[in-house]
Amino acid sequence: MPPYGALVVDAAAAGRMRIRMHVHHLPGESPLRRVLVPATPLRRMHITKVLWQHSGALIGSRADLLRLGALFRLAATSPHSLVYLPLRENVRSEAVTYWDAGQGLADLVIGRSDTALRPSAWPILRASVRRGLKVGALATVRTPAPRPRPEERQPASEWERERHPLRATEHADTLLLSGSARALHEVGDELTWCGEQVALNSEIHRFGGPALLSQVNGPARRAGRRDASWHFMVLAEDHLFHRDR
Repeated sequence: MPPYGALVVDAAAAGRMRIRMHVHHLPGESPLRRVLVPATPLRRMHITKVLWQHSGALIGSRADLLRLGALFRLAATSPHSLVYLPLRENVRSEAVTYWDAGQGLADLVIGRSDTALRPSAWPILRASVRRGLKVGALATVRTPAPRPRPEERQPASEWERERHPLRATEHADTLLLSGSARALHEVGDELTWCGEQVALNSEIHRFGGPALLSQVNGPARRAGRRDASWHFMVLAEDHLFHRDR
């Protein structure tokens, strides 16, 4: 039996993971029934705010990118759950400090649009979750396996992308990402691919990072409306694979 917080790759399940989570159950009959928090924090993961400058960065190690990809897929298959990642207090590298100065760092919340969380309600809910973590239930969840990377499938039309956007809101130093099950699953697949690339990346081998691996895009620009587009780059830092260390 793995220790609490351990991440286990189930080889027989083709990339599925079992992750130990704190499960905070919420009272009432609203669509949102629970908040899930990894029992072992993603200590080498950071994300910036994205709305002020319409851009930002996600920076993480190989292990944390793989876990984050799995957690996006978990959120995609959990219509009554939010995944909460407190990231702002993680130790910062020089690159993270640079991004913090320009954009500001954020905690991350991931959930399907049908959880219907109002951003203004998040601070009270977060305080409740933090209190509950002291006695919160622990459970092992199994996350869905990743699918082939997008270019290995038939490309989606612009109309399909508009039907499955990833939406961002920010409140109380938290970036809240929501979307359809398909949108969240696709982001999770891309982050898993990024994690797998870390061990192969020449910039990681030479310097430990940061290395640009991909980009996650929000809604596209539309004529006649205020620009609501945003994106964040996916960067990797991992000195475990730095060959000159």
